[in-house]
Amino acid sequence: MNRGEHAEHPAGVIITVRGVTTKRDRKDTSSDYAVGGHRRRAGWSVAVALVGLLALAAAPAHATPRTTSQEQTADAAGARNRSVVPGSSGLIALRPDGKVFATVNKAVVRQWNTATGRRGGPNLAAGTGPIYTIAFSSDGKLLAVAGHSAVSLWDPTIGQRNGPVLTGHVGPVRSISFSSTGRLMATAGDDGTVRLWNPTTGALVRTIEAHSGPVRLVTFSADGERLATAGAGDDNTVRLWQTSTGEPISEPLAVNPGPVYAVSFSPGGRLLAASGGGNVVRLWNAATGAPAGRSLTSSAGPVYALTFGRGGRLLATSSGGDNTVQLWNMATRRPATEPLAGHTGPVRAMRFNANGKLLATGGDDGTVRLWDTATGTAKGEPLTGHIGAVWALRITPDGKRLITAGADSKVRLWRVAPQQPVI
Repeated sequence: MNRGEHAEHPAGVIITVRGVTTKRDRKDTSSDYAVGGHRRRAGWSVAVALVGLLALAAAPAHATPRTTSQEQTADAAGARNRSVVPGSSGLIALRPDGKVFATVNKAVVRQWNTATGRRGGPNLAAGTGPIYTIAFSSDGKLLAVAGHSAVSLWDPTIGQRNGPVLTGHVGPVRSISFSSTGRLMATAGDDGTVRLWNPTTGALVRTIEAHSGPVRLVTFSADGERLATAGAGDDNTVRLWQTSTGEPISEPLAVNPGPVYAVSFSPGGRLLAASGGGNVVRLWNAATGAPAGRSLTSSAGPVYALTFGRGGRLLATSSGGDNTVQLWNMATRRPATEPLAGHTGPVRAMRFNANGKLLATGGDDGTVRLWDTATGTAKGEPLTGHIGAVWALRITPDGKRLITAGADSKVRLWRVAPQQPVI
């Protein structure tokens, strides 16, 4: 959809977002990893069905205009989709309380209310050129925005920058992670370094020469005492670091031949899991870097995504060769159920709900699926609406909303509740 064009929908009211006109239903009267597997959640439960189509439906101004029958058919088939907001592929940040999520449209970060799909806070004009990643702090009081060689920290409630722009990286900054205590923020870039910052003052704490190639992922352990990094290019290894000293905990950890796709600490921080181009998921003792029991072999590699659930008692891994997901009992290191089959393309994004009873998966086939983790069976029909791969997925802590981002440069908001409209 081009700037200034109106989206014609029955019984609709036209609204405009930064020059891109979109539609809102008249009932709407209210005014909010590639490499993954490293987020935290609080307790909640999720019902089975997801319902109807809500509000903002606009392609970002920089995206190829879409007014095709293909997109209309996809939205009609996936009528459970409740909202579409402008956003770039794969970039979602969910505030820890789950009430607001952020997306990127060009060089602007937008905030959305997860209950309504409407604006959830001021827009943030980063001014750092292209935006490569965004992340909320553990208390939700800061939003970090990474661009080319620079990171800016914002107070998302008032839309003002919190201190000067943080510089030092050379080239794009690809990953940001906040410690659970909020005392440290880690940034990783194409220059092979990881930088630790005091997010309150913006002071650089230390620089870690982490990898000989780009660093694609950085993530803290639950206690914030250790840091895991994943390299790319000529250095496809995982490394463990002591945050207090910046010293390596072990020698580089080899995952599989080829790139590292996913890295995650277990919720308690005792284990580190990683996967890559092969069909093996490696497990290490996070305190020492020593192998932690036998590795997990998927039915067909590569393993593009993994994530822990039920306090670390379950691990979900995707099998890129046969498009299935495997649930593992981490006490026995054996499959907990039969493989979860249904996607017709590799699964790139996965999230458990907080009690681990439900798993959401997003794949290259453009669908999102929900699974009962006790039985390994599907919960309801696939959720359709994305055109192309689903690259990122988040679930709110209360279990009521699901947020997905895809290759179609759309971010979609779904309701996880039976037969109730979003608003």
